[in-house]
Amino acid sequence: MNDLLTHLNLLTFFAITGGVVSIIQLLEYLVTKNIPWLIRLLQALWKKLIRTLKGKNPDSAQPIVLNFSGHPVLPGQLKTIEKLLQWPATRVIDVQVGTIAEDKYFIANIIKAIEKIDLSPIQWQTSSIVAIPAGYSAIWSVVLAEIHGRLGYFPDVVHLRPSSAVTGEKFEVAEIMNLRQVRHSSRDKR
Repeated sequence: MNDLLTHLNLLTFFAITGGVVSIIQLLEYLVTKNIPWLIRLLQALWKKLIRTLKGKNPDSAQPIVLNFSGHPVLPGQLKTIEKLLQWPATRVIDVQVGTIAEDKYFIANIIKAIEKIDLSPIQWQTSSIVAIPAGYSAIWSVVLAEIHGRLGYFPDVVHLRPSSAVTGEKFEVAEIMNLRQVRHSSRDKR
């Protein structure tokens, strides 16, 4: 009987030790292999906490103008955008793309600028979004691809042109280009 008791105690001891070691290895794997994932999770939680403290509801669908042009959106331009899209009030987010070095990190640097936009995944999916494009076509191509990936469709794009009116603004909103409609129409030409 003593031998059986000792044998059972040893088995129990090894089982508990094996379980503890397995849990430690799992935690080590989760922390070391998933650091970028954990950082993104913590950043998202931090942003959600800040939005909650500021009184902003992150799940509300508010019309948003993403400005990649590097120039401020002037009041007359914003009024025209709201009028053309029939939006009551609009939030403008200036995305600072800046000068991007023409190196192997070109795309990664543009994506980092887009990731700094203070929108949750729910806001990307539920908000009405219109974009003012960057002037440099290579940057705008990456921005458009990244936004399409986040939204699942092309955003509407603001077409600015030199102003013909004497409003004091050098550029005016010519139109809102519906890229989804352009894509849909071009599918018939396959």
